[in-house]
Amino acid sequence: MPSAPSPSRHLAGGLFFLLGFISSYLLQLAGTPEKTAVSFLIVCQGAALTLLTRRWLFWSVITIIIFFLGNRFPFLVRNADAFAIYTAGLIIPLRLFLRSLMPGQEPLVSALARQAHGGAPLRSDVAFYTRYQTWFWVIFLGFLLILPLPLAFWVSFRAWIWLVRGGVLGLIFVVLVAEYGIRRLAIRNFDHVSPWTAARAWKQQSTIRR
Repeated sequence: MPSAPSPSRHLAGGLFFLLGFISSYLLQLAGTPEKTAVSFLIVCQGAALTLLTRRWLFWSVITIIIFFLGNRFPFLVRNADAFAIYTAGLIIPLRLFLRSLMPGQEPLVSALARQAHGGAPLRSDVAFYTRYQTWFWVIFLGFLLILPLPLAFWVSFRAWIWLVRGGVLGLIFVVLVAEYGIRRLAIRNFDHVSPWTAARAWKQQSTIRR
């Protein structure tokens, strides 16, 4: 079993992912053929996964195979890649939220709130709100997970592409902003932490609960 990635390899892997997304998008904006942009994306993602997992041979072979498929079927591979990342990006946090609601576990949002406030026990109203907020994220992420299916079959393929290629990030951002406003109205006389503090707490909790 490969060892967990060191901070430097973790950072390098993340930068390769980011480089692939940004560069492939800019290449397409510049009028470069789609297969060139897809090839660059595949190579960057292969490098990122290799760094993160240290499975050099496995990801080298997979990257070469997908590279040739991307040159032959760029549109199909680009959308399959986007859908795979979309699905994995939702399943991972959904699993964390669901596991935290099992008997004997602390709801994830409650744990985040407690950790962000120094580990002190939460007030009863805050504990109540954060428990149901955890349920909300389970339902919302589950909804996003199945949303591509009705979009593709009953709306349009263009809407499907918009969602899996980045539109989902906009939806999640809108929900986060709306929830922050609702939270400040629902929970009074409470020291609400900044989004950056909440993000650090999320990172720590997601590492602990893997």
